[in-house]
Amino acid sequence: MRFLILLLPFFLFAKEVCLDFSEIDTDDPYVKQAIIRKVEEYVLEAGFKVKCTENTLRIKVRANYREVPSTISARQRVSSYTLYLSVSLGEESFSASVPYSLPSGSLAELPRRKALEEAFSRIKLHIIKYFSREYLREK
Repeated sequence: MRFLILLLPFFLFAKEVCLDFSEIDTDDPYVKQAIIRKVEEYVLEAGFKVKCTENTLRIKVRANYREVPSTISARQRVSSYTLYLSVSLGEESFSASVPYSLPSGSLAELPRRKALEEAFSRIKLHIIKYFSREYLREK
């Protein structure tokens, strides 16, 4: 409870930012939702409030996600992939690549989702720094 009380003034005086997610280049609904969720989370961590009004700072978010097969098993099936994630905020772009493998079909989406989380963890600090610079630029 004390933690929330300490954060209350922080959120009352936080600057607002409006994020435009109209240019996310993926057909996978899970990936699209993960991109939106993570970018909004990083905006909050940088000290902004996500709110779209007339005089808020607007940032266009573009994202590109692709998986490239990297290893073919003895049975001629793809068993390893490299996940490429690129997130552009305004004029700056942040990207990461993460290899992952599918040892069997029983794991389904779990290795891919874990690789996506790893890619976001690799670009997290860069995105937070970007928003911190935007905050200082607007003052």
